[in-house]
Amino acid sequence: MYEKDKEKIIERYNERIKKYGPDYRGLAVGNMERQLIRYEVLSQIGNLNNTSILDVGCGFGDFYGFLLAKGLRVDYKGYDMNPNLIEIARNKYPSAKFEVRDFFTEDINEKFDYIVSSSTFNNKLEHMDNYTFIKKIIKKCFDLCKIGVSINMMTSYVDFKAEHGFYYSPEDLFKYCKTLTNRVTLRHDYCLYEFTLYLYKEDCEWKKRLRR
Repeated sequence: MYEKDKEKIIERYNERIKKYGPDYRGLAVGNMERQLIRYEVLSQIGNLNNTSILDVGCGFGDFYGFLLAKGLRVDYKGYDMNPNLIEIARNKYPSAKFEVRDFFTEDINEKFDYIVSSSTFNNKLEHMDNYTFIKKIIKKCFDLCKIGVSINMMTSYVDFKAEHGFYYSPEDLFKYCKTLTNRVTLRHDYCLYEFTLYLYKEDCEWKKRLRR
């Protein structure tokens, strides 16, 4: 991501934090009910209990709080490029690990069972094509996961588009994901104007399910 886009996005969320404080409104993710639906779909990629999870664009780290509320034990790490968001996340969830990282540009020398990302890449970029950007993000997530990737974004199937938002074609990104792995699920069945993609490494998740 170009620095100008990065600076603009960071400033947007800093302004929202000033206005709303450290709650969901500061992240522009809709109301709490919508956020919980989003997290439930993200978590349905597989059995997350006793796994390592990287949350890319973690915001306040609330996906970790969601998993704790479900009684799941996870080795969770959250990345966000906004230092103010990471500071809030560390104060909110001291038992988790959070780092200020630009996932797009920085080298990540660690692998995780699952990598998730929620409402992170919906900003319209001015200095880079959004599809080029998101494909590189998905590829990097897939390279760094051991089991799977769960990622959501806004869908092009809407009747209203916000000026700052980018709305992706589910078909185009499903087709791209199929170049990375044969094990891809497209979730466009829940009541939000977005979709979720699950990408799996070979048959590992299905084998785990069959053993239960």
